[in-house]
Amino acid sequence: MTPATARLGHERGAGTVRVTFLGDTLIGGEAQEVLDRNGPGWAFDGIRPLLADSDLVVANHEGPITLREQPARKLVTGRKRYWYRALPESVAALTEAGIRVVSLGNNHVLDFGPEGLVDTIAALDAGGIAHCGAGPTRRAARRPAIVEVGALRFGFLSFMQRYKIYVTEQLYASKDRPGSMRLSVPRAKAGLASLASRVDVRVALAHWGRNYRAVNGRQRRLASELVAAGADLVIGHHPHVPQPMSFLEGVPVCFSLGNGPVGTPGRFHSGRQPYGLVVSVEFDMAATIRRMGVAAIFVDNAEVGFRPRIAAPDESSRLLGGLLPPDVDWRQGDDGSFWGDVHQESLRPAAVGGS
Repeated sequence: MTPATARLGHERGAGTVRVTFLGDTLIGGEAQEVLDRNGPGWAFDGIRPLLADSDLVVANHEGPITLREQPARKLVTGRKRYWYRALPESVAALTEAGIRVVSLGNNHVLDFGPEGLVDTIAALDAGGIAHCGAGPTRRAARRPAIVEVGALRFGFLSFMQRYKIYVTEQLYASKDRPGSMRLSVPRAKAGLASLASRVDVRVALAHWGRNYRAVNGRQRRLASELVAAGADLVIGHHPHVPQPMSFLEGVPVCFSLGNGPVGTPGRFHSGRQPYGLVVSVEFDMAATIRRMGVAAIFVDNAEVGFRPRIAAPDESSRLLGGLLPPDVDWRQGDDGSFWGDVHQESLRPAAVGGS
């Protein structure tokens, strides 16, 4: 079944709100020449069926949106360094794909300096896309993105794990310096607590882990802290490859969605999985998660040329068999995606004797 005719594995539940999450997304970078020929929306064309029935799409925007051509200076580390940017016309492609919230708490948002970040925020504001995780000061970077979807209010906070190299490069926002919001557990707790009376669903968007590596203990510890602080959903990115999903205290944690449509070549070799995940979460009107859907997309730009495609059902089965948590009875749909009913009450330790 081709992406153009693929159907979602299950029709959406009545009276629900569906929020769909994409990993690292950048409609520009090394794809720009291709996008100039085909238009920026071309990057989404292979995966639109996975987004079409969503009330809200959320993505990590992996870089600035700017016309500036002079990139920021980066440390000489002996390894190849990368600079990414998208052009302002890419914002229309984001909104056409249903993206209304983006996280900016990542290591590329300052690739074209503080001025590029200013341009990014202006472009997103002009396009009606809410954002969080970076700003001209730490206070601005801590500010949540709050959106209403149907009868529910969602609050998003975006953070980047502390990395020594990015501390040295001053990529984290401070009292008087622009940048990304560093993932400090006390500040994350305070941010999530401040959202409790303002929204129905609190979502933590975490840029963490190591590129092209498996999930690590630090990610797991941070996820536990975010859940304990009140996050209703934790979505991770940065490693560029998909990592397992799990439930902590009944809260879904997606450690890494891998790449979405992104203008980078990628480094898919030595057994690295050339896939990303598209995760959909359905909430009832009481803000309880009732169903989840997970689809695999093929993102190796050496083969798809910056236009990801939906993975074939057999590809999806091989990949997701090792990533989906066993707590849910997953069923594969016609398009290869997996859907399952979520019974959060039974996934919380207190519901099974407090163990």
